[in-house]
Amino acid sequence: MKSFLIIGLGNFGKTMALTLAENGHQVQVIDVDVEKIDEIGDKVVSAICGDATNESVLHSAGVNNFDCCVVCLKSSMQDSILTTLLLKEMGANRIVARAVSEHHKKILLKLGADLVVFPEKDMGQRLALTLAQNDVLEYFNLSDKFSIVEIKVPKKWVGHSIKELEIRKKYGVNVIATSDASQNFEIFTDPERIFREDEKIVIVGNNDDIEKLTK
Repeated sequence: MKSFLIIGLGNFGKTMALTLAENGHQVQVIDVDVEKIDEIGDKVVSAICGDATNESVLHSAGVNNFDCCVVCLKSSMQDSILTTLLLKEMGANRIVARAVSEHHKKILLKLGADLVVFPEKDMGQRLALTLAQNDVLEYFNLSDKFSIVEIKVPKKWVGHSIKELEIRKKYGVNVIATSDASQNFEIFTDPERIFREDEKIVIVGNNDDIEKLTK
């Protein structure tokens, strides 16, 4: 179990707060809108109605006590930047911030954010890649060059093993897990295990190699 401070309860912040809380993590939220606070207050450990750009509000939240502080403010770039700066000055353990542009991202990183995310951009890219490539079921970017992808087992792999197919050598990807029709998930450790037609596989690799495999 980890502890999180979520700042800003727009769709992104609210979804993150609820998801973390539902998975057993300790979540505290901050927002200036009392209606948003009332809506989520009974689902998290603590909810503060206040302006996160006010240093006293962040002090009252005890930012140093959280494993991670997430700045989800979207409407004002200035508020996002100031909140990130205050968190850094107060010694927050880990700062994740939402950006609305590349320029915004650069500023947040320079101010000390450990991770900057683009929720809409990342989801758009993920959906586009999932729709554009054959048999791709899920697509997660690890970086600009590498991704984790869930796909249907390629027909030419059925009845053969990783060792026999020399998958890493020929395709440049690694198979890390499989799942069957009943969604039973299994870490892939046996290079001599035979691929079945009814299962899905999770692979990790360079985006170019993944694209070639799924075309």
